Amino acid sequence: MENEKINFIKMRRNITIFFALLSINFAFGQGKFGRYLNSKKLALTYKSVKDKEKEDYYQQYYWLAKAEQLKAYPHLKDVKPVVLYEFVKKVNPQNPTKKLDERGKELRETAELSLNQYFKNKNFENNAVLMYNLETYVDPSQGEYFTKVDPEKIKELVPKELFAFNSLNKKTMEEKTYYLWIDKKKDDFNIVDIIPEEKENKAFYARLKQYLPSYKFSKYVPSVKKGNKTDKTDVDYYYIMPFEQNTDNIEYKTKDFKTFVLSQYRKAGDEWKGVEKPRK
Repeated sequence: MENEKINFIKMRRNITIFFALLSINFAFGQGKFGRYLNSKKLALTYKSVKDKEKEDYYQQYYWLAKAEQLKAYPHLKDVKPVVLYEFVKKVNPQNPTKKLDERGKELRETAELSLNQYFKNKNFENNAVLMYNLETYVDPSQGEYFTKVDPEKIKELVPKELFAFNSLNKKTMEEKTYYLWIDKKKDDFNIVDIIPEEKENKAFYARLKQYLPSYKFSKYVPSVKKGNKTDKTDVDYYYIMPFEQNTDNIEYKTKDFKTFVLSQYRKAGDEWKGVEKPRK
């Protein structure tokens, strides 16, 4: 009995340490302002921010403000704020600007004066002028981040689970699509690939070349469906069908967006043929 009690205490202590480490890992690299996940609360602390902390301070405020912009859209209202926050950080990582030229310093000082007026007057409305000054502060060498995500173009591929975020590099005009997957079972989220990675899915590509040797993946957003809810062997799968640009097409499935399996295919002029079992 005494041994069981000791083991229980050890187990509880280990669990406490585990979650404490998780918290530390989550905050690591975000500076002292990483604990703030609300832009208004962060803004109220602006008077106590030291000069050497300002870059991290305004960077954190920028990430929060951008995440809150996304949260305001109806199709994203059920996504946890921390998920959108981490997504914004992924798309717009911190751009160190420790060595600024005179023009950069001038831009940053002007932006800070404007931002402080907003904070002083407790005017926390997320507007274009505020965002411009934030972008100027965190990236004064360019005046704005190059990567823009348009919330209105975000697509919900699987309700509350999989989203497609289209982004535009305002310098090169290159478009890129990010896929945000929310793993509800693990209460986790990841930026994932929709197109199978060839090195990690050799069997998939071998089978694809067997049926459609000339097939090429579309760059456009695919359609995605969940597996059959009444089939325990199928319910956890996501079935992906690339955007059809020609008469050849495929459907494949995955549970984790790392390992993919070809499900069915269609050659020009033929019906769909199941590799494992046809999909209705």
